[in-house]
Amino acid sequence: MRILKKGSKKTRVIVILALVIAGSVIGVAIAAWTTGGSGSGQASAGTAASMTISAGTPSTNLYPTASADVAAVVSNPNPYKVHVSSVSLGAVTVDGGHSACNTGASVSVTSPQTNSGAGWDVPAKSGAVNGSLNLDLANAISMDNAANDSCQGATFTVALTATGASTP
Repeated sequence: MRILKKGSKKTRVIVILALVIAGSVIGVAIAAWTTGGSGSGQASAGTAASMTISAGTPSTNLYPTASADVAAVVSNPNPYKVHVSSVSLGAVTVDGGHSACNTGASVSVTSPQTNSGAGWDVPAKSGAVNGSLNLDLANAISMDNAANDSCQGATFTVALTATGASTP
């Protein structure tokens, strides 16, 4: 058996050849375990649910020659926050016990309400609980001096319509 001298040309050739063979074996082993693929995925969008608006508890009373707040609660059944940009006030009706109140001639509303242009953010539904926001539409309803005595103690209901969109 012949011993190769350290640093000889033949030794270098054998070492380089051994490294090339070892690298090829490792490369084949890696290539055997590497894979790829292509295809497609799918997503679907939900459908927005309508918010609901119910009567709230007013913080001020209505009387002749004055304005009062209209109180409401906005309920959001969507899994995302909704920004309400405006609330339109419509027809005003009076409770059945005060049907002689001359609402049409004496009560008016200021519409739309926009919270000084800032609107309102209604929280998203969380679990099984709808997001909700108490609205106090400041000075949104007025009564003039033509209101008759039948309007005393009446509860006025104002039709409300909110305009909103999803928001981050």
